[in-house]
Amino acid sequence: MKITLRLVGVLGLLIFGLLISVTFLSPGAVEESTKGFVKHQIEMEIRARQQAVVESDMAAQALVIALGLGLESEAIQRSLDRNLPQVIAGVVASMCDYDCAKSRALAESITSGYLERLERIQVAEHTLGDIIKTKYVDIVAALKFDLRVFLGSNLFLFFALLLMSFAKPQALVHLFVPAVLLFVSTIAASAMYVFGQDWFYAILYNDYMGFGYLAYLSLIFGVLMDIAVNKARVTCSVINGVANALGSALSVVPC
Repeated sequence: MKITLRLVGVLGLLIFGLLISVTFLSPGAVEESTKGFVKHQIEMEIRARQQAVVESDMAAQALVIALGLGLESEAIQRSLDRNLPQVIAGVVASMCDYDCAKSRALAESITSGYLERLERIQVAEHTLGDIIKTKYVDIVAALKFDLRVFLGSNLFLFFALLLMSFAKPQALVHLFVPAVLLFVSTIAASAMYVFGQDWFYAILYNDYMGFGYLAYLSLIFGVLMDIAVNKARVTCSVINGVANALGSALSVVPC
């Protein structure tokens, strides 16, 4: 029992210690693993921002226009390459009996309109590019922070578990409660990452770390504190209550 408990503590320290080291020593590896989620998140946030723009300034309107700027930019460029403004001017001139000077002026005016439109699209492209770059940096930084909080919290609790196994050897049975809870959370997090990497990051990014998971870790920390300073009285009540409900003869006493 003692060896099993300490083995769980050591394995937890090694796993989470190694992972949190990777986030500092090789941040590129973390960034590479988050690319799918970050791409999806940027698309969602850009669309949400675009939806929010109803009556706004020209810079925001450029963002709306930028949704179709790739195709539109190519279409305008193709028109210029095919001398479409000159063709339009020639047709208009033949219908309106323009002379050469007026026909040239009309062609230049049409060409100028095309070029101005192309320039506005390029400005929108640049604006959208800047927004995407900023969002990318912000999301990756937030994910790295949340990941370090997640890993660091688990690392601390596994260290506390291992320390308690030496400091309170008479409480080995009681310590199996936080050990099992930590083991379950580790397996669950590993399964989420392996079978749904983007899902794991989505849970991490959307305030799960801020509320749900930290509440779970606080419960484990509370059990450890109960064992350390309260002689495991609350833990004993829980263990004995569960044992009675299951019809087991198992009974533990405060340590």
